[in-house]
Amino acid sequence: MKKFIFAADLHYGFERRNGHKIPLHDIRALGAMLAFAKDFKPDVFIWGGDALDCGVVSHHNNGKPGATEGMKLIEDATLGRKIFIEPVEKLMGPKGEMIYLTGNHERFLDDLAEKLPALEGMLDIKSLLKLDKWTVLPQGGAFNLGKLTFIHGDQLSGGEHVAKSAVISFERSIRFGHHHGYQVYTKSAALDYKNGKTGILVPCLCGKNPKYTASSPNRWAQGFLSGYILPDGSYSDAVTIIMNGRCVVGGKIYTG
Repeated sequence: MKKFIFAADLHYGFERRNGHKIPLHDIRALGAMLAFAKDFKPDVFIWGGDALDCGVVSHHNNGKPGATEGMKLIEDATLGRKIFIEPVEKLMGPKGEMIYLTGNHERFLDDLAEKLPALEGMLDIKSLLKLDKWTVLPQGGAFNLGKLTFIHGDQLSGGEHVAKSAVISFERSIRFGHHHGYQVYTKSAALDYKNGKTGILVPCLCGKNPKYTASSPNRWAQGFLSGYILPDGSYSDAVTIIMNGRCVVGGKIYTG
């Protein structure tokens, strides 16, 4: 039996708001997940995309120098590695399996390399975060573990039924992030009810009110997924919700 953790959408990085440099990530939510991980001791750890925000080189900020004033990609990557990569590497040790799914935000690096080909190989996520010990999958890639499939989730349109859309589109049990909310959907065929499929939208680890939302209501939640893969590939997993930098699993409080 294998134990795993899937965490997505940390968005480690910063934005400018009212002249101040504000973190997009939530360090307390990250800390709560890592505190649980130390007790859980997973065999497989999956960063599910958008772990590094990369907004400082995003096309969305083209022509807006004030939006990235004082921010540097290499600084975000260096600090990010210490904060969300090295703790996982230490936790997993030499035998653990570590997967890094590339999200649409890490794709900003590829966009820049396509615009400036001389930078190719210097700005990819594997080099920036020094992911030599990790299996790095490109944007749109999928990781299979037993009968579960993990993706970032940017392949799916948002909305109130994105978990349903994931199961119907991929026709398998699937776990994903990107949409920052929490949804569950199940589907069993009438003549194949023993092999039902499930879809889970896993919450994020970033803050829930970035500048671009303009403080509008949203469906965002913070949390992560953990579970077990049995020898026959079947699974048992669950989302843990984080509130105010704390979560409770098995009656124990984990604080970031």
